[in-house]
Amino acid sequence: MDDGNLLEDVAQVRRQVIALCSKKRFSAAQMFLVGSGQSPDLAPGLWEHIARSAAQAGHDPIAQAIRAEIWAAGGSHEGLTLDEAAYALKNNQAQAAIFTLESAFGLCPTRPDALALLTQAYMQQARQQQKGSRLRIDPEIAQRLTKGGVPQTPQHAMAAIDLLRYAGEIDQAQAFNAAATIAFPDDLRFVIRHARMAEQKGQFKTAITIWQQIVKGSTRYQCEAQFHLLSLYQRLERFEDAEQITAALLLSDLPLEDRIQLALKIGQRAMMLALLRALSASPPQIQNMRHQQGCAIGEALLDHGEIGLLLWLRRRRMPLGDGVKQVLDACAFGTLDGPEMPEDFDSASQIRSPDFMLPLECFAGLPATPPGWPGRRTAPGRVLLVNASLKAGGAERQFVALIKALLQAGLAPQDLHVAVFSLEKDRGRAAFLSDLAALGVEVHSLEALQVENPTLPAAVARIINALPFDLRQDVPSLWHLIQRLSPQILHGWQDRASAACGLAGVLCNVERLVLSMRNMAPNSRYDHKLSILKPLFLSLATRSNVTFTANAEAAARDYETWLSLPKGHVHPLRNIIEPATFAPLHRPYIVRQTNPDMTLGGVFRLALNKRPLLWLQTVAALRHQTDLSLRPVIFGTGPLLDPVLAEARRLGLEDLTVIQDVTDPGQIYRDMDLLLLMSRVEGLPNVLLEAQAAGLPVAACDVGGVREALQRRGAAGALLLPADIIADKAATEIAHWLPRARAAKIDPRVGFIRKNFSQTAVTDPLIQIYCGQGAAS
Repeated sequence: MDDGNLLEDVAQVRRQVIALCSKKRFSAAQMFLVGSGQSPDLAPGLWEHIARSAAQAGHDPIAQAIRAEIWAAGGSHEGLTLDEAAYALKNNQAQAAIFTLESAFGLCPTRPDALALLTQAYMQQARQQQKGSRLRIDPEIAQRLTKGGVPQTPQHAMAAIDLLRYAGEIDQAQAFNAAATIAFPDDLRFVIRHARMAEQKGQFKTAITIWQQIVKGSTRYQCEAQFHLLSLYQRLERFEDAEQITAALLLSDLPLEDRIQLALKIGQRAMMLALLRALSASPPQIQNMRHQQGCAIGEALLDHGEIGLLLWLRRRRMPLGDGVKQVLDACAFGTLDGPEMPEDFDSASQIRSPDFMLPLECFAGLPATPPGWPGRRTAPGRVLLVNASLKAGGAERQFVALIKALLQAGLAPQDLHVAVFSLEKDRGRAAFLSDLAALGVEVHSLEALQVENPTLPAAVARIINALPFDLRQDVPSLWHLIQRLSPQILHGWQDRASAACGLAGVLCNVERLVLSMRNMAPNSRYDHKLSILKPLFLSLATRSNVTFTANAEAAARDYETWLSLPKGHVHPLRNIIEPATFAPLHRPYIVRQTNPDMTLGGVFRLALNKRPLLWLQTVAALRHQTDLSLRPVIFGTGPLLDPVLAEARRLGLEDLTVIQDVTDPGQIYRDMDLLLLMSRVEGLPNVLLEAQAAGLPVAACDVGGVREALQRRGAAGALLLPADIIADKAATEIAHWLPRARAAKIDPRVGFIRKNFSQTAVTDPLIQIYCGQGAAS
C-alpha cells in the first residue's frame, strides 16, 4: 500500500469516527477504531475526540473509560489530564482530581484552567472532610492557590473565595470577591459572599444593607437573607427589627425545616415542639417528606442537642442523614447499657444533649478513679489555659495578665501552655498574641491544630458527636491537645472555654479542672446558648477535682444562685493589676489636674449591655449642666459602632473620638482625666481598676462587681451611680462630685489597687487550688 492509499484510509477512518460521534454512537466509534487497527498509541487524537464528544454529550463513563485506555497506552498530555480531573471533580472524587492535577502541573499550576480545577478540587475535598464540624482550610494551601490569581469562571472564583474565607484570610477573600464581582456582575452569589464576609469582619452596617437589598430584589435568596438579618438584629440587640423579620418569615410560605430552624433561632422552643408534635402525629406527612427536608430537620435538631426528638422522629420513619443515624446508634438507646428509649413525644422532648449523657464517665464507660485521686501536689505541674480568642477585650487582657503573673510566681514557661479556639487576625482575634509570644509561652490555635491521627476513641466519639454544634466543634481539638501535652491542670477562661474544658477534662481524666467564669451567670445575661448548659455545669460542680471561680463576689453569688450551689462554692479570683505599669501615668495626670480642659474617657465594648448611648447622653447632659470643657473619647469596638456615631452627631458631640483595637494601657489612659462606665451588666470591670491604678477619678453604675472595684473613701473616692439612672440625673451627680474628686490626691486610689489586686493577691490562692491545697481540696 503506497502512502497515498494509507492517507486515504486514515481519512476515511477519521470521517467515520466523526460521523458516529455526531450520532452519539461513541462505543461504536471506539470499536470501529479498534477494528481498523488504530490503537490509542497510533491515533491518540481520534480516541480523544471520542472521549471529548462523549463527555460533552453527558456520557461520562464512556469518556472516562476511553481516557483510561489512552493513559494506559502512554498517550497522556495536558488536555487529557484536564478532562480526567474535571471528570473526577464532577463525580465528587476530589482526592483523585488533586492527584491528577498536581502530578501533571505541580502544586501551583501556571496554566489558568488547571489552577481553577485544582482550587475547586481542594474546596470540594474540604467539604467532604467536614463531617458536621466547622469547615477549615490550611492557610498555606489557600495562599498557594490564590496568590496573584484572577477569577477564571464563577465556579473557580467561588472556590478561591471560600478557600480564603475558611482559612481565616478574610481580607484577601474580600479582595478576590471584589474582582469576581467585576468579572461576573450578574452573579448574585458574589454579592452574598460580600455580605457574609462583612459579617465576619464585624462590618455589620454593610452586611445589613446588602441583605436588605437581597430581600427586596431576589426571590431565590430572600429567605436566606432574612435569616441573616435576623441574626444580625439579634446580635445588635435591635429587637424591634428582629421582631419584624421574624413576623415576615412566619407570614411567608416557609417550608417546615425553615420554620423549625426559625423557632430554634429565636429561642422559641415551644414553637419548635408544637411543629414537631404535629409532624410526628401525621404519618402521611412523614412518608411524603423529601429526604433532603428530613436531613435538614435532623441536622438542626442535632445541632441544638435535641437527641430525644431525633429518636422519636426516627421511630416514625422520618428520613435522616447517615451522620445523624450514626450518632443515634452510638448512643445505644434502649440497650442493656444505654439510656432508656422515650415512650412518647413528651418524654422524648426531655432528652437533650449533653444532659442525657451525665455523668460523662459513666456514659463513656471510663474507669473509676482510685480513692483519694488526684491528691495534693507541692507544685502545679503542667498547666493548660484555654480561652476563646485573644481579641482586644478586658477578659482577654486579664487572661494575659494572669499568665504573666503565674510566670513571675515561679511557673516555668515550658510548663505553661495556652490554647485558643481562634486566632484569626483578620477578625481581630489575635490582639494579644504578641504579648504572649514575648512571655515565651507556647500558644496553640485549636482551629488550626495539626493532629497526626484525628480518629477519636469510640467511647469519646460517642459523646462528642452527640453534643450541640458549638461544643461539638470546640471539644475534639482540645481533647487531642490534652492527649499531646498531658497537663495536670486544665484551666478554662470564660463560660465557653469552661464548658469545653469541663467535657474534655473529664474525658481525658485531667487531675484538676479550674473553670473561671468572667461575668454574670448566663441567665442574667439572657444568653440562651449557655443557659441550656446548666446541667453540665452543675454536674461538673459536684466533682471534687473541679473548682469554679468568678472575678467578683457578686458574680460568684450569681453563679451559685443559677446552679443552686451553696454559698462559697464559687470562689472569687480577682483581676490582676500591675501598679508599675501605670506609675508613669501618675505625674502627667497630676500636672493636668488644674487644667480647665479635660478628657472624659470610656473604655468598653460597643454593645448594648455597656449602654454606650446612655454614656453619650450623659456626656452631652454634663456639657449642658456645667462650664467644663470636655473632650469625649471612647476606646472600643463592637456591633454598635454605627449607632454610637449617629447618636453622637444627634447630640452635637461632633468632637467624639472612637479609637479601636488599642490594648496598651499607656495609650488608653495617658491623656484621660476621668473614666465613666455606665454598663447594665458587669463582672469586675478591669477598666475601673486600671483607671484607678493610673490615679484617675472614676464613675460607674452599681451593677455586678462594680462596687467591689471602687475605692470609695474620702475625696478621692469613686462615684457609684444607681444602676438604672437616666442621663440628666447621672450628669447632675457627676457635676457635684467631680471637682472634689479631680482635686484629690491619687494615693488612696493607687493604694486600693495595690492592696487588693496585686499579682500575689491573686496567684497565691490560685496556685494553691492548682496544687489541691486550696478551695477544691
